[in-house]
Amino acid sequence: MLLSLNVAALSFVGADVGGFFGNPDAELMTRWMQAGAYQPFFRGHAHHDSKRREPWVFGDDWMVKMRQAAIARYALLPYWYSVFREASVTGMPVMRMMWMEYPEIERLFSTEDQYLIGADLLVKPVTAPGVTETTISFPAKDKWYDVDSMTAIVKPISQDLDVFVETVSSDIDKIPVYQRGGSIIPRKLRLRRSTQMMFGDPYTLYVALDESQKQATGSLYMDDEDTFDHEKSSSYAMANFSVNFGTGKFIKNDVEGSDSWIAGQSSGSRMIERIIVMGLGKKPESLAVDGSAKLDFNYSEENEILVIRKPGLSAIESWSIRIV
Repeated sequence: MLLSLNVAALSFVGADVGGFFGNPDAELMTRWMQAGAYQPFFRGHAHHDSKRREPWVFGDDWMVKMRQAAIARYALLPYWYSVFREASVTGMPVMRMMWMEYPEIERLFSTEDQYLIGADLLVKPVTAPGVTETTISFPAKDKWYDVDSMTAIVKPISQDLDVFVETVSSDIDKIPVYQRGGSIIPRKLRLRRSTQMMFGDPYTLYVALDESQKQATGSLYMDDEDTFDHEKSSSYAMANFSVNFGTGKFIKNDVEGSDSWIAGQSSGSRMIERIIVMGLGKKPESLAVDGSAKLDFNYSEENEILVIRKPGLSAIESWSIRIV
């Protein structure tokens, strides 16, 4: 139903987490929270005759699992906000059938048990009890990274596949979600009591390199998150991130939007506290911002992950990191 509504350009939809009628057990409630966390509209709702179903009602162990699902949801709010902006401008839905991004793959036309959030997150909710493994159809033209381990899914060695099917672990602590190679997704990782308190928190950029292990792009939409000034006076900014470990050797941000609104933002706002690059096969020698002092970074050869901490950069300003 939710996918059908999104195809009809109604994006702000979601299920009643836990179901409107009946009394879900702890496992069903947890799986429903996990699924709801990756739907455009996320809320718990039930008939007044249903039993209480707040996460803490099911005991501490289950509450922690449900809390982790909510944490994953709120961390992704910058990405959700950007995808909703795209939907409002282009009409492309937030929650997408697989064929919307891969119209050339006929095998995906009837796929309804997995979907995409925007173009870059593939989600496969677990909807049955006692499940420990799940089968996912991955479009073979792209590389895919587990969002938890940040490691790539290894595809079969074949030049003829348009889709490869993998059985992945999906026990009760796991939400099967994968980031598309070639994309950059922003998150906010500070735990807060409300979204209003998250406003000034810094971003972490998750860079998933493409099949060549060289490039990725992504965007971040920003406004005051309160008024309609983004429509009335174009008071907004769009950060356009790009990464090239090939010929260009850069990580950069090109900002577009209202110059007056951007100039009016406080100094040190919209900061980036961390850049995580997944799928990088070789450790860089050095990283420097626009020819200035070198940046500190860590690199895991085993996991092929580069982490740049505290680069001192703002998402609302244009900049470039030189890679050596």
